[in-house]
Amino acid sequence: MVLTMAAVAGHKGIPCSGLAASVESRTEFVGRETRTRFVSHLKLGDGLTSREQRILYNAARTCEVHKMLRGELEFVEHIEGLQR
Repeated sequence: MVLTMAAVAGHKGIPCSGLAASVESRTEFVGRETRTRFVSHLKLGDGLTSREQRILYNAARTCEVHKMLRGELEFVEHIEGLQR
């Protein structure tokens, strides 16, 4: 996210200092189902206009990592040499 925000800031001429992002995962067990939620904490730095803040926020939430994590996830495991 930080790299995406920095690239967009550079492209748009937005001064960026102090960009930071952290993501935590929260897993809930509901019956037999497991639900994982990713919570992002963004620091955009000081002195930005509300427009610049929105631009950087939208860059963070549409970064490639977010695109990969949206929607349904599927895990497929293969074990080499497994006898069936």
